[in-house]
Amino acid sequence: MADKLENFKNVAPSLFKDLVGKYGYILDEIKTNQLNNRDWSVHLIYTNKDKNLKITIKQEPYYTDYGFSFFIYKLGTDEYNILCNVEHHRQDAEDMFLLKAYNDLFTTKETLDIITGNEWKELKKIPFLTV
Repeated sequence: MADKLENFKNVAPSLFKDLVGKYGYILDEIKTNQLNNRDWSVHLIYTNKDKNLKITIKQEPYYTDYGFSFFIYKLGTDEYNILCNVEHHRQDAEDMFLLKAYNDLFTTKETLDIITGNEWKELKKIPFLTV
């Protein structure tokens, strides 16, 4: 069980490094959440104070089927978007879904504009949803 979470902690920060290197975010925390004294999810929490944005990239494969999710919040408001979700049972063992999620998020103008802070809008749907 921990292997999937450990792999996420090892792979995701380097995969999403452009958030820090290109888009002005700071990786504030890599948070491991526990339930019944067992690790069940990992959250990467990024903030961009200049753009008033926070991104939480989650891997929640256990006890729920949420799986991988990419949330972005507009700080100081109740507004947020879920830009990507890959349910646990749709994730491949090699974690290639992470690379696909990254490519989808960072090569699509609508989601990239939200991530970079160029244009904020609340979406009525999850642009990249794999169920």
